[in-house]
Amino acid sequence: MNNIIKDAIKLFLITLIAGVALGFVHELTLEPIAKAQQEAANTTYREVFPEMVSVSETDELKALVESVQAEVAGWGYGKVSIDGAMEALDASGNRLGYIINASSKEGYGGTVQISTGIDANGKLTGLGFLSLSETPGLGMRAKEPAFRDQFAGKDASGDLALIKTGSANDTQIDAISGASYTSGAVTNALNAAIRFANNYLG
Repeated sequence: MNNIIKDAIKLFLITLIAGVALGFVHELTLEPIAKAQQEAANTTYREVFPEMVSVSETDELKALVESVQAEVAGWGYGKVSIDGAMEALDASGNRLGYIINASSKEGYGGTVQISTGIDANGKLTGLGFLSLSETPGLGMRAKEPAFRDQFAGKDASGDLALIKTGSANDTQIDAISGASYTSGAVTNALNAAIRFANNYLG
């Protein structure tokens, strides 16, 4: 009986020490991970809005994003969300436009999170990915210039239509061959971002 109690105490102490050590390591790595994630996001923002020097996520924009979440599901783009909105600023702090982050949960591999820029003339400045875990050689081709680069300069006054003909106009996007889920998820998230910008941002 005494041996059982001793073994139980030893096991408890080992578990306690391991838990404390894991907690310490977790706390130790939180800040570096957060910094790395923010830097990756900043890199995407610079790709999405090449003319900007910095971004500003104001309290007003955060509150606005929060306030629309209940409405987004009814916009007709499937399982999408608006994840963030920032002002894109020049070197003097003047607003050049907005950067909007949006997600669709209907990618082939799960959630697709995009970032897009919309300038003062109502044109898309680019498309970037904050999260993409699609099939290599198919959905992951969304990151390739052939797909991604077609968004810059598109009219952002309304929805963009996804087509498969390979001859997209200013309000259309060429789908990725063999990756309809990914193409649809990206376009739905983008259209949600466009609608948010048109209806809620001045």
